[in-house]
Amino acid sequence: MAIVPRVLGAVVLALVLTAPNTAATTPVREHRPAVMRMEYAVGDLNAVVHSPRTLVGTRPLVFHLRGDDHRAQSLAQQGAIVVLVGDPAVLSRHVELWRELSGAEGPLAERFRGFAGHFSVAEP
Repeated sequence: MAIVPRVLGAVVLALVLTAPNTAATTPVREHRPAVMRMEYAVGDLNAVVHSPRTLVGTRPLVFHLRGDDHRAQSLAQQGAIVVLVGDPAVLSRHVELWRELSGAEGPLAERFRGFAGHFSVAEP
C-alpha cells in the first residue's frame, strides 16, 4: 500500500510542474492583437498599410497622412485597416485603388488579395 501514496505524490508533483504559470499572462484589458505593416507603390502612388495580422469579418478602412505610424499601429491593434498616404492631393486615387481591391480587382489585388472582402470603402 506504500506504492499508492508515492504514485499519488508523483502525479501531484507532475501536475504542479507542468501547470501553466498564470502569473505571467497579460491581463485582457492590456492585450493588443498582432499587427502587420506593408507598403505599396502603384505608379506615382505610395502608401504604408497597417492592419491586424488576422482579418476576420469586415474591418473599418481609415486613410491618414503619412508620418503618423504610431497612431496607425494603435488603430490597427483595435481592428482597423489604416492606409498612410503621403500626399493628401492624391487621396481620392488611393480610395479608388482600395475600391477596386474590395472587388478583388486592380493593381493591389495580388499583393493584398487577403484583404478583399474584409473592408468596405465609405462613400465620401
